[in-house]
Amino acid sequence: MTTTLRALALLMSMGAMVLAGSVRAAEPKVETAKLPPLVGWLELHGELHEGQLPYAWLSEQDAGPTLATVLKQLQGVRSGERYRGLVIYLDEPLLSLTQIDALGRSIAQVRQAGKKVLVFAEGYTLRDYLLASYADQVMLQHKGSVLLEGMSMEEMYLTGLLEKIGVRADLEQIGKYKGAQEQLTRRTPSEFWSQNIDSLMDDLYGQVLDAIAANRGVERPRVEQWMRQCLTMTDEQLKQAGIVDALVDRDLVEATELAYGDDFIWDQEMGVVEPTRPADSPFAIFSMLMTKPQPAPRRASLAIIHANGPIVSGESGVGDGFLMSDMIGSRTLGEILGDIADDDNFRGAIIQLDSPGGSALASEVIWQAIHQTAQDKPIYVSVGPMAASGGYYLACAADQIYVQPQSILGSIGVVGGKLALGGLYTKLDITVTQRQRGPMAGLFNSVDPFSLEQRAAVRAMMQVTYDQFLQRVREGRGTRLPDAEAVAEGRLFSGQAAVDNGLADKVGTLAEAVSDMAAKLNLKEGEYDVIHLPAPMSLEDFFNDLFQVQSPRVDASPGSLVPAELVLARRLLGPAAWTSVQRTLSGLMLLQQEPVLMLMPQTLVIK
Repeated sequence: MTTTLRALALLMSMGAMVLAGSVRAAEPKVETAKLPPLVGWLELHGELHEGQLPYAWLSEQDAGPTLATVLKQLQGVRSGERYRGLVIYLDEPLLSLTQIDALGRSIAQVRQAGKKVLVFAEGYTLRDYLLASYADQVMLQHKGSVLLEGMSMEEMYLTGLLEKIGVRADLEQIGKYKGAQEQLTRRTPSEFWSQNIDSLMDDLYGQVLDAIAANRGVERPRVEQWMRQCLTMTDEQLKQAGIVDALVDRDLVEATELAYGDDFIWDQEMGVVEPTRPADSPFAIFSMLMTKPQPAPRRASLAIIHANGPIVSGESGVGDGFLMSDMIGSRTLGEILGDIADDDNFRGAIIQLDSPGGSALASEVIWQAIHQTAQDKPIYVSVGPMAASGGYYLACAADQIYVQPQSILGSIGVVGGKLALGGLYTKLDITVTQRQRGPMAGLFNSVDPFSLEQRAAVRAMMQVTYDQFLQRVREGRGTRLPDAEAVAEGRLFSGQAAVDNGLADKVGTLAEAVSDMAAKLNLKEGEYDVIHLPAPMSLEDFFNDLFQVQSPRVDASPGSLVPAELVLARRLLGPAAWTSVQRTLSGLMLLQQEPVLMLMPQTLVIK
């Protein structure tokens, strides 16, 4: 049996098990008043996926939950009459600051509805504690620890590594605060980049302190005192200091009986159930898995367009899970926006965006597609962790920009150039003969750095792109942004600061953006659908992508061809840092195709 057939057989058997397990018997209808009360149980472990899952045949039970699903569960507890409250178990979650803010806001809404929220963990990091602080009680397992280690950031400078292998990054940038080229051309940050990133970090750290202080009912100096002292405090001392509210056993029996009584039923679904699917035969299952999802509106609908990763020309792509990240393709996004414009059932669209930028040309193409569609239908952007450089370029074409307080926006600037590989060729004993005809023919040759004439030409080209960037920002933001120059040249801002200075319109979640657009269009709840685009990849598309030589997927399993050093680096850096490295690698790959990028540095790891 060939490898492909084995893979198909395995997927068929897995699909049979998954689908058979998802079928539920119909439950008898019982009057609500006779049903016992419920308490929600939510476990957060590892990462929460942003947007929808990339593959049509995967369920969240297999791939892990999405942020949208968890928020829906919290709203289910808030609105459900039978719920007394919710217990959240933090089992080493890996959450971004923007995800914590969205979850915290939803927890606050549950509490406002009169439901009690308890958070339990064996130990808390700063991010865990920030999320827990939104609850009624912060519960710690006996002998557990709280490590409020403040906030740190690591910036990786790769110039020394490139020199060792004989590569020179010959890059220029427009915008003195940009910094996108510094990780490849310097060993330490410039004064302007340090000012830029220090200002951003001060803002984010201040937001974390303010949130914990407000949620716990103390002043900011008290929170910083906790940070200095908690490392050496016992569990009893943590409780006496007011850092935690209760020390509990793992079974939580006593704690939950005090909060909710002893006559409730635990509910892990909280209104979110995997859709049932037929499981008649392996062939029927395989046919279903191979079917391409075709979401189409049948009545008034709002589209949510998921756009994550660096921006490239052509088709969007799903990350390989190892070296390459997800990609935002200009052709894919343009086609989706065109379909929305042509379909009368689509009344508007919200782009859920998380991007550090990328191709200048692709960003312009998407800007035009958004701008054109927005002439007839409202287009909002909801920013997750980041809309920087090219990401902000396309965002500013929308009617409204929604952000989280800790989102990162701006980086209005341009970086461009090439990687000169002449030194590497010498180390590998490779000789290159160049043949050129015409002016500037060897501008982007792979061997030599730019000459003075070539460098002047590249900077002139980049200046044109930078001027166009500023013009697009002015066109998109209009009078909402009084002074575009004051926020340009690569400066970075938190979401809250972006609202204050006019780069964005409102602090709010994706759900709030959807609700606001529905209200603008006079669409009442229950009278419209929300359709997520693009559709998840079908099994057929997955296999086509898998076996394309030009776009190989990387197998990092034991015995694979991935170098052991890369596997070790991934494990040492951890998931959050490796995601940043993935985006950096994806951005660098663009230099092989386009000399001018709108990209912000991604080797920033906030801890």
